[in-house]
Amino acid sequence: MRKFYRYTDEKHIEVITAADGKGEDQIKTLVDDVHTLTGSGDAVLYDTLNELRVPVQYASDRRNDYPAIEEQLDSLYHEIIVSGSLTSSGSWAQSIRAVKDANPKL
Repeated sequence: MRKFYRYTDEKHIEVITAADGKGEDQIKTLVDDVHTLTGSGDAVLYDTLNELRVPVQYASDRRNDYPAIEEQLDSLYHEIIVSGSLTSSGSWAQSIRAVKDANPKL
């Protein structure tokens, strides 16, 4: 879902993304386009950048805390193929649960 916040210009709204996980990208888009996206449910409009920082930071923190996908796949392989079962007490499940517990959904 795209996230926007109001810009000082009446014709534009700022688009904030943190796609690379290293920072925020900002671009301006037309107000009419934002209203179309928010009306369809494909975007959320925040009144201030500070309001927007909470969900952007949450997503960034959670994404960065997960083990690398290669590590997750290796862990799953060992739990399913080598040990023969995948349980909620396995190391993969515990590592994912730890990230989810540390960064609960907003």
